[in-house]
Amino acid sequence: MVQKFSLGGRAAWLKRYDPDGWFRPAATRAWNRLAARLDLAALRAPPRYAGEAAKGLEWRRLEALRACGAPVPRVLGDGPRSLILSDMGPTLAHRLKRLKSANDADMLVRQTAHAIGRLHRQGGYLGQAVARNITVGDGGVGFIDFEEDPSEIMSLAQAQARDWVLFTTGVGPYFTDRVDTLGALIREQALQAEPAVADEVQRIARRLGALERVGRFFGRKAAALGAAVGAMRKGFSLVMLGTLLGDLLGDGDLDLWIVAVRIVEESVT
Repeated sequence: MVQKFSLGGRAAWLKRYDPDGWFRPAATRAWNRLAARLDLAALRAPPRYAGEAAKGLEWRRLEALRACGAPVPRVLGDGPRSLILSDMGPTLAHRLKRLKSANDADMLVRQTAHAIGRLHRQGGYLGQAVARNITVGDGGVGFIDFEEDPSEIMSLAQAQARDWVLFTTGVGPYFTDRVDTLGALIREQALQAEPAVADEVQRIARRLGALERVGRFFGRKAAALGAAVGAMRKGFSLVMLGTLLGDLLGDGDLDLWIVAVRIVEESVT
């Protein structure tokens, strides 16, 4: 439970770490079984905690992210199973719902992608990089809500790939007719991603390729997911090529050729 209130004339948030009801754990187990079946390890849901364990996890994650230079809430106080957190401004979801033009969406998404990319280059990751957990205020982009830690069940490369997948699918509804634009908006950061991260994003896009091809026939939400998959494929498509060229120019020996052949084979089967 999260409640906004005024503290010393400034907005703050009281966050209580209450146990989930029966539905969320059941849905999480079902989703993790599906993710395992589809070989999408980076999209598995990390364990969720309640009470003091959840409070301690969020506090530790906030400190770790701040050490990476990430803009996250300050802890203003704490109590039994609760934290008081500073306000970070309106969420990206709130801003996107009130857009005046497509240009505004492009600006917000580019700004956010840059902040995520910068965090990744410092060795950090988010976990739930969806629009409701990203803020865009007067001070720039910020990140909130850290009740889970993907590193408990996946590698750093998978956790960072997860960020790109969740971020792109989260903003996908605003780019259903502009997939190329969304791909271009994340490409600058994709080109600076670690090869293992880029490869994982590409692999996930290939696994979800059916959504890109047929999503538009199954309603608005499916179309948005399809647009996001297409944007990931396009945005990260040049990363492997750049790695291959760098390898060739570096020592004349195309060590990753076999990897490229494997990717082509998977894309056509």
